[in-house]
Amino acid sequence: MEIRQMIQDVARAKNDLAGLVLDGVTPQRLKRCTSAVADLETGVSEILGTAWIPQTVSELTAAIYCVNENLRRLQSDVEDALDVVIERALPDEFFRVSTAMSMGRLLEYQLDVLMNALALATPKTKWTN
Repeated sequence: MEIRQMIQDVARAKNDLAGLVLDGVTPQRLKRCTSAVADLETGVSEILGTAWIPQTVSELTAAIYCVNENLRRLQSDVEDALDVVIERALPDEFFRVSTAMSMGRLLEYQLDVLMNALALATPKTKWTN
């Protein structure tokens, strides 16, 4: 995932959220959608605006584990929700799954960056054994 794609995902989510308002989604259901967009925007902001990559092998390993676990849970939740979303065909539910998939792409990007950092931080002697 490129930085441009991350920003496009946030912009698309905000645009789709505005469309849900026009479609008359109830305020209670709209709260969940607004929260999903805020979470995505916060995630992108943190990835782009903070120094989040650990420097030691042990910290990188721990971060990789956490991101991988978050990604696994998110993918499981999306898979579980897809049948219900397709069956009900409610626009706000589809929107939340779509936003979760964007968050998944962000987690995949984060995992890739961490894996590359781990490869660079691990002493070469550890790779040759």
